[in-house]
Amino acid sequence: MPGGKKKVDGYRVTWGGKTTAKKTTEAKAQAQLNLLRGIEHGWKPTGKPARHTKEKYARALKRKRKRRA
Repeated sequence: MPGGKKKVDGYRVTWGGKTTAKKTTEAKAQAQLNLLRGIEHGWKPTGKPARHTKEKYARALKRKRKRRA
């Protein structure tokens, strides 16, 4: 399905001929488009943080513990 964002009194997000968001910021509009594209390609939202985010956090903790020792 085609989707897009348009600058109209903020930003408007459309997906498949339907408006999914109105009067939002550009960053939030882009995030919503990314979400809709992911769902279209088979991604299922679980509520868990992204894998790369968890790995980044784990590396930061490891560095912090090394500094303390």
